[in-house]
Amino acid sequence: MNKTLIALAIAATLPVAAVADVTISGSLTSKYKNTGAIDTDSSLRVDSSEVLANGMTATAGFAITADTDDDTENSGTATLAGDFGTLTVGSIDADGAFQAGDVGGAVADTTESTSSTASTVYGVHFSGTVAGLTVSAQVNANTGATGSGTATKGTQMSATYDVNGLSLGYAYASADATAANTSSHNGVNEAQSAVGASYAMGDLVVSVGKQNLSAGGTTSKDALVSATYTMTADALTIVAQADNDPSGDYQLNMSYALSDAFSLSSEVDKGKTTTMVGTYTEGDMTFTVARQDDNTTDASIALDYGNADLTIGRVGARAAGTLTGSAGTARGAADEYSHVTYSVAF
Repeated sequence: MNKTLIALAIAATLPVAAVADVTISGSLTSKYKNTGAIDTDSSLRVDSSEVLANGMTATAGFAITADTDDDTENSGTATLAGDFGTLTVGSIDADGAFQAGDVGGAVADTTESTSSTASTVYGVHFSGTVAGLTVSAQVNANTGATGSGTATKGTQMSATYDVNGLSLGYAYASADATAANTSSHNGVNEAQSAVGASYAMGDLVVSVGKQNLSAGGTTSKDALVSATYTMTADALTIVAQADNDPSGDYQLNMSYALSDAFSLSSEVDKGKTTTMVGTYTEGDMTFTVARQDDNTTDASIALDYGNADLTIGRVGARAAGTLTGSAGTARGAADEYSHVTYSVAF
């Protein structure tokens, strides 16, 4: 039964006045390793949207996610959008309002831990734009990402102005974006502000950003200056990037499509740290080989069956090191393993 029929069946049980466009989606992914471990993740999401009589649009959605370790999370979000902007209540980006004004990229996104790339909390978020000026503000509730915990209540605000390729921004946060944020994790901290500017000149983008930390006597870092240049010539794309902080080096990303089926990509960092990825596609099959920067090799064959995907692969051993963007946080060594992964989405 497809999602349209399911949505119609649900809508038929509701009063006529409450009927709205409803979409139900979900996924289940199970990975089996030759070590005997099985990792299964699943999610179910319901979204609805309706245009109100006054022209504004109201949306609502909730999601249920779970994994093998029986970690279950429920989250819900409701929004109201119109000429005034967009108001969101419920599960929101923990530092969404702050990051909207960090034009110079001086502050990294808040993460839940060293293994995650994003952080959410419950709260209220607003964003609106008038004549190139965008204002964002939010209040984070005193709960953690899953609705429980010791995250501090905090407010955030930002303003950005865009004109003729030039973007100016300011951001402020009164408290930590999440209780999981520690000195070893990136993200917004107490009483932190940022100012920045970015200017695009064709293929070249130059930005500068400065953060200020006024809590705990912490010394603010020097201004971050970065430049990114993108060049495309037929099937070849080159992106060159350099900054003075946090990496303090240069990086070169290249991709080349030898044909519609075969492509190569590479990332070269200062110190000759290199990653190389080759991809070959034939019909529903995609074969990928990746040489990582620690001199290990990953390989996989993925079969696309529409709503279902089957992947067979080998992951190379990982050497101990430091996680990118998480200074001072050590990464333990990982063993080489083979896996079979099956994923279904609807």
